[in-house]
Amino acid sequence: MSPARLLRRGGWLAALAVALPAALAQNLPVSAGNGATVYQRYCVTCHGVNGDGTGKAAKLYKPPPADLTRSSKTDDYKALIIRVGGEPMGRSPGMPPWGQELSDSQILDVVAYLRKVKTE
Repeated sequence: MSPARLLRRGGWLAALAVALPAALAQNLPVSAGNGATVYQRYCVTCHGVNGDGTGKAAKLYKPPPADLTRSSKTDDYKALIIRVGGEPMGRSPGMPPWGQELSDSQILDVVAYLRKVKTE
């Protein structure tokens, strides 16, 4: 079923699940360095400088922000949760959707940065 049809039927999350791999398959150039810049601007306040969930705003949220250095989620999952936010994914409603603010390239760069942070 096409992403447009899923959206019309109310399956917007399913539509994203179909559309995101297509975006990832575009072979957009990925840069962990650019991802670090995006992470610093949009993510560090909650997830912390090291991605461990201990940012300055972390104590304001229940549940607290995820420790991204210990995450077992796939890159596709991470890209999707960045795009749509936590609540539609059955996670914390404190995780905002960044899909209207960040481009596909920026989201993939953040995912590349998170992969690098996890291995350091």
